[in-house]
Amino acid sequence: MKFVYSPEYCVDLKGHIFPTEKYRLIYETLKKEELITGDNLHKPMMPELDDFKKILTPEYLDDLLNSRTTFRTWRSELPVEQDIIKWQMLGCGGSHLAAKLALESGACYHIGGGLHHAFSDHAEGFCYLNDVVFATVKILEQGIKKISIIDCDLHQGNGTARFFQNNEQVFTFSIHQEHLYPMKERSDLDIGLDFNVGDDGYLEKLEYAMEKIFNEFKPEFVIYLAGADPYMLDQLGNLKLTIDGLMKRDEMVINYAHNNKLPMIVVLGGGYAQELDDTVEIHCNTARIMYRIYG
Repeated sequence: MKFVYSPEYCVDLKGHIFPTEKYRLIYETLKKEELITGDNLHKPMMPELDDFKKILTPEYLDDLLNSRTTFRTWRSELPVEQDIIKWQMLGCGGSHLAAKLALESGACYHIGGGLHHAFSDHAEGFCYLNDVVFATVKILEQGIKKISIIDCDLHQGNGTARFFQNNEQVFTFSIHQEHLYPMKERSDLDIGLDFNVGDDGYLEKLEYAMEKIFNEFKPEFVIYLAGADPYMLDQLGNLKLTIDGLMKRDEMVINYAHNNKLPMIVVLGGGYAQELDDTVEIHCNTARIMYRIYG
């Protein structure tokens, strides 16, 4: 199993609720526990400009390259600054690198990524660029024919869903809180949850989805967006999953991929717990479970 991380992900968002500090804390925790070693850690490179042209309109890409505040960039709800945009551009490279490493070794955990709200022509919801879309497009080019994106963030992956609508090679799945941001797009399978759904209700619906995805679509590669924000003490949501319930979620998804002998990557997505330590623990648990299962 491999890891991807860059200290350049830890940008200053000027007091924003998105805690980029979590990336460093996750890295330091996993290194201390010796899950991360000198041999299994990889640093992403900035992608080529031509690769961004595959997922972005020319006008929006030009806005990003020039840190320009327009109707295309302001919906990010982030400062329109070059170091912040560079973080997300580099994260696209990180998720693509994770996918390449997973194809070689079976599994890779990206300490970053999961910015699933960005569209090809505008930013949304803390996301300038959609690294999930970027990595998927790149590994389709490498010859992988069927990819499943399993999105377990609190919020629907609307940018991802829109980009791959009617693409028979990519199965998009999202399980999320329904009556919450964003405006929903159509995934191949959406499960929208009501307020206050807890561990049992969540896991029952997730089991149904896993059966459908792996038995009917039969992917060759899995991208798992393991958001920490379904947690019961998250500041942006109203689901009631415990840390134990989130671990069972991770075990279910990762076991399905492993039992089907599929390469997979984890990307992190959101997490806004009242205590940052809880968000870090949830994300680290995902890495621990992946490491135990894939080795």
